[in-house]
Amino acid sequence: MFGIAANFINICVFRKLGYRDGVNITLTALAVSDIGALLSQEFYNILATPMIQEYDLLLTKGQLMTVMHYIVGYFVRVSSVITSFASLERCLCVVLPLKVKTIITTRVVVVYNVIIFLVLSLYMLPPYYSLYLDVKFLPGYNKTIWYFFYQPYSERVLKLSYNITDLALPYGTFFVLLLCSSIIYIKIKMMSEWRRSISSARSRAANQASVKEMKSGVMLVTVSLLCICFLAPEAALFTAAGFVREMKQDGIYKDVMSLVLTFTTLLQTINCSTTILIYYKMSSKYRDEFHRMIQKYKLRSKFCSLK
Repeated sequence: MFGIAANFINICVFRKLGYRDGVNITLTALAVSDIGALLSQEFYNILATPMIQEYDLLLTKGQLMTVMHYIVGYFVRVSSVITSFASLERCLCVVLPLKVKTIITTRVVVVYNVIIFLVLSLYMLPPYYSLYLDVKFLPGYNKTIWYFFYQPYSERVLKLSYNITDLALPYGTFFVLLLCSSIIYIKIKMMSEWRRSISSARSRAANQASVKEMKSGVMLVTVSLLCICFLAPEAALFTAAGFVREMKQDGIYKDVMSLVLTFTTLLQTINCSTTILIYYKMSSKYRDEFHRMIQKYKLRSKFCSLK
């Protein structure tokens, strides 16, 4: 719940800051994706509680949780790709400060973020395409329910999907994040040394914009590295499951797989929930606008109480 509220605050703050800077648009899209991931995960957690009984549902809890698992995975992958796009955007700002405004316009940023959401929705197509819905009788409950059955070709489809969405996509995203973060770090270090060698006040004033770009770059490097740290364990787990047959759902190590997945899910939740702390700590613009919003809320609450 903290993460959902925090990302709503992020959206409000970036809206107040304006969308002339393309990074604000990308970070707003990231907040939207994080909210989707957290809401889906919250629904998944509710299904897992013992208070909800199997006979209260039209589908078994396991079936519904499988459906929600892919929805959570979709939003997590969208968030990681958007983070890599934000890192790439800031990398271009640092490397090509004079040309980036002509390369990455506001319209381009909006289009790219929409494309990310639409293209990655194909992630859910193979799993759902491999299933069909039919009725099944449960003798233990003396009840007929809807049930998902696997199609005959499901293993081939899921194997192909696994190679793309669980191997190529995560590791490709990590590669872009590491590459852009390294370039930003090296460039920031070079610019910092160059600034120290300049003593004139005129030169420092002329390079004030570059300093802001550097601070924004450092913030996005932090977000990128945390994204890698929190999401890499799940990618490594799925990689291991692809090579070790016993770690699959019907394998002898399925309980170990479920246990580790619990911890990787926690890491995903933390990754989607903690960006507000990074923005507040490392962005003076974000911090000032956040304080203004809180002050307005306090004044409005005080005015309403006086009424």
